[in-house]
Amino acid sequence: MTKIQVTAQQRANALDALNNMWPSVPPENVKKHLSWWREDRESNHTNTPPDCGAVACFGGWCAWWPAFRAQGVTSSSIGAPRLKGSPFSVATVLFGDFTMFYPSGEHEGDGGPKYRGTDHELVTKRLNWLIQNSEVVS
Repeated sequence: MTKIQVTAQQRANALDALNNMWPSVPPENVKKHLSWWREDRESNHTNTPPDCGAVACFGGWCAWWPAFRAQGVTSSSIGAPRLKGSPFSVATVLFGDFTMFYPSGEHEGDGGPKYRGTDHELVTKRLNWLIQNSEVVS
């Protein structure tokens, strides 16, 4: 397998997410079967931390992590992560992996479509996979 090429900042972001940010997110605030970024689409979610579901919630939580906010990540009115003025996905900019926020079974690191763990565990699995299967390039 060819390694994913990432920048030093993307590698640092993956390590920060794995070792600091994601462990600080309560597993009970990462629920399965996301239908949208947030359950209540009518509310403004830019001022409240995510409590949404599925792997996509990882993106929502990224918008609340100070190190990622410092890199320009914000939260849209529906709780989705965004980067103002960037044509690229937040997952690509932060981690060099466009599919990082995809649903279970749609990421190469998931080990197939029938992952049986929690979404919280799945994000940890993906971050570990990314770190092991990427190389830093300048």
